[in-house]
Amino acid sequence: MAPRMPRISGLVALALPLVMAACAPKAVEAPPIATITVPLPQNVPLEAPPPPPPALINANKGEDLWHLRSGLNVAVLMCMGADNPAMVASYNGILNTHRGLLAEAAQIEVDLYKARGGRGWQDAYDDHMTKVYNAYAGTLARDAFCSTAREILTEAAGATADGFNDRATAMLWALNKAAGLPDPDGALARAATGAPPPPPALLTSSR
Repeated sequence: MAPRMPRISGLVALALPLVMAACAPKAVEAPPIATITVPLPQNVPLEAPPPPPPALINANKGEDLWHLRSGLNVAVLMCMGADNPAMVASYNGILNTHRGLLAEAAQIEVDLYKARGGRGWQDAYDDHMTKVYNAYAGTLARDAFCSTAREILTEAAGATADGFNDRATAMLWALNKAAGLPDPDGALARAATGAPPPPPALLTSSR
């Protein structure tokens, strides 16, 4: 009769797989993937570049230049502060250096009103210039106006007559913008009278 093999109890039989499992190598867990927060781009509307200065603002270059002188005159009288002596010196320098150019501009303005107003041209001219001075004196943006006037005075004082003449309209445009005038380019005034845009005339007399 063959010998009988001892029976393994159920308890011992269940323990064997547990021992084998404990001896098996553990799987290496992958490190967690780092999360990088990327900010979403802001929906910023594209801003159009500012328009360039017009070729002319008034009827001709002489009137632009005369209005510029008027605005700068208001600035040196109104913009008090530490920079005022330098502004006054620059303004007086412009009057001396560009005396011929400014005299021509003044005559162009007078001739314009003589042609328009007949015998009453003087009153019309005086009323017009009073409005020009009052427009600058009544600005609600005094800091910007004074700062821009100071820059223009410095540039104009060191410019040649031709350079000052060429830059007069751009300077007037910048001064009007800084002062917050309602019609800095003169477009509304021309539209009200039905006048076409003025040609880019230059001062031509010798200086």
